Formats: sequence, structure tokens, C-alpha cells
Amino acid sequence: MKKIEKSEMTISEHLQELRTRLFICTISFAIVAVFAFYAFDFFWPFILLPLKNSSAVNLVNLSPAEGISVSLLVASLIAILLTSPIFLYHLYAFCAPAVQNNRRIFLFAFFAACILFFAGGAFAYFFAIPLLFHFLANYSESITQLWSQTSYVSFLFRFEILFAILFQLPVAAAFFAQTGIADRRFLLRHFRLILFLIAFLSAFFTPPDLLSLFWMAIPLSLLYLLSLLTYHLAWRKR
Repeated sequence: MKKIEKSEMTISEHLQELRTRLFICTISFAIVAVFAFYAFDFFWPFILLPLKNSSAVNLVNLSPAEGISVSLLVASLIAILLTSPIFLYHLYAFCAPAVQNNRRIFLFAFFAACILFFAGGAFAYFFAIPLLFHFLANYSESITQLWSQTSYVSFLFRFEILFAILFQLPVAAAFFAQTGIADRRFLLRHFRLILFLIAFLSAFFTPPDLLSLFWMAIPLSLLYLLSLLTYHLAWRKR
């Protein structure tokens, strides 16, 4: 039987393929989430790692069922992290046939976006969030701070996602250049404003000392330079 090319598939066949891929991703997520829920004691020390230098903070439960809610939340977030390669693979497999003429460019952009996504999460986890927690925990040194476990976990993962998205800037810059949405010298022309925003964000989210500011500002500045490079290369490829 002759194999049907994806470009020749009907809408219903595309939807059927999408349902199949979503089903595989959902089952994978559910299996890992159940495992993570029962292995909560193993994962919890990693969740607490950004607080290791913040001795003024005690995490507490503010409701009878909050411990279970936190376990479910952590299990879901761990499942998202561990199954993300499966989701990303099926996303690529579903979208790639639609860009056959530019498949190499699409593949490179796709893997670059994945690498930058995890790099942003790692930067937030090991550098940005610990500095922020240290600043917040020691803001009122005379008071012992009691943080809700749910609030702490939600705050932690929101910042993880925030930095993972920020690290997509080089890919976004290449997209804007390739599509011609912005002119060729857009990023270079606004470099003063961008550097000001980097310095402002670094000063806002870090303790009031130069070392912490540089820990945040230097990687973000390098990210901006990488965005400039991808923007320029994308314009040359037009």
C-alpha cells in the first residue's frame, strides 16, 4: 500500500494524528506524574535548593490539605520537566512536514529553542532565583519569615518559566529578522534602551551589591549579544 504523504493528508487525518500524539504525551505525563508523586521525598530537596542560603525562612502549611496540594503540584511540575523531550519530539514530528523546503532551518531553530529553554531554566535555578530568595529572606532581618509551601513552589516555577522564555530572545530575534517585521538595525539602534532594561532588571531582582548585579547582568548582556548575532545572520539569509 502506497504511503500517504503528510502534505496530502486530509484535515481529519491531521486531526487524528494530532490526537494520537497528544494521547501519547498525556499518558507519558500521567505515568511520570504518578511516579514523581510517590517519589516526592526524593525530589523535595532539589525544590528546596534555591533556599539553602536563606536561613531566615521557614516553610509552613497554612491549611490541612496543603501538604497534599504541594505534592501534587511538585509531581505535575516534575512530570512537565521530565516529559518535555517527548512533547518536543512530537511537536517537531507534527510540524516538520509542513516546512519541507526549510526543514534544516526549522530543525536548527527548533533545537536551539529547546537548548535555550533549558539553559534559561538552569540559569534561573542556580543563579537568579537563589539571589532573589536571599534578598527577600533577609529584607527584614529582625523577623522570621513563614512562607507557604504552595506559594514558594509556585513562585519558584513561575520564575523558572520566565527565564526560560527570556532565553528564547535569540530565536525570536532571528524570526523577526527573517520575516522582516523589524528593520535591519532595529536591535542595534535600541541598544541603549535594552542595556538600561538589563541593568534595571538585574538591580531589581538581586540583592543590593555589585557582585550579585553582575551575576545577573552579564549573562543577560551575553544573551542580547547572541540575539544581535542571530538577528544579523537571519537578515543575511533572507
